Amino acid sequence: AIIFSNSISNLDIGDQIGVFDTDGLIGSGDPYDCSNIIGEVLVGYGEWTGEQLTISAVSHLNACDFEQGYELPGFIEDNPIVVKIWDISEEIEYEAILTISQGSPNFEETSLVVISEIDSEAIYGCIDAQACNYDQNANTDDGTCEYAEENYDCDGNCIVDIDCFGECGGDAVIDECDECGGDGPSHQCWDGS
Repeated sequence: AIIFSNSISNLDIGDQIGVFDTDGLIGSGDPYDCSNIIGEVLVGYGEWTGEQLTISAVSHLNACDFEQGYELPGFIEDNPIVVKIWDISEEIEYEAILTISQGSPNFEETSLVVISEIDSEAIYGCIDAQACNYDQNANTDDGTCEYAEENYDCDGNCIVDIDCFGECGGDAVIDECDECGGDGPSHQCWDGS
C-alpha cells in the first residue's frame, strides 16, 4: 500500500493522484496472450481530500508457465514508484517529486510506503528521453521537444548508409556501367559495352 500522509501541503482537494509503473506489464488486452508487453501502466489511483489517502497498487500476475496460462497487467517488483498528479485547478498533469518517510521508492509485493510530501511544482521542459533537448530535471512537458532529422543524430551526423550521390539514407547505387544512379544494362554504357 502507498499512503499519502495528511501532512502533504502541496495538493488541493480534488487533485487526482495516479500511481504508475513506467516499465510495468501492460499486456496485449487479451489475458491469454502471454506476449509480456512492457510499458507504462496505471497501478493505483485516488483523489486527494486533504486527509490521509491509501492507494493499493496492483501487481502484475504472470501464470504463462501453466497450461492455458495467462498474464494480468500491473507493477513489476523493484521498478520505481512513479506518481503523477492531475492538478485540477491548473488543469495540468505532472510527475511528482516524492518525499518518502517510510518504505522503499521501488515497488515491492508486500510493502508499505508512506509519502509525507509531494513537490507539486511543475518543472517545464522536454520530458521525452528520445528528444535532442531532453531535460532530465523536467517533470511536465511544455511542447518544446526537438528531434533529429530522419537518418541523422542530434548533432547532424548521418547514422545510416550514404549512397553514391553522397545522400544520407539515399538509395542510388553504381550500376554496371559504373554510373551512379544509372539505368544499368537496359541501355548501352558510354564506352559501348
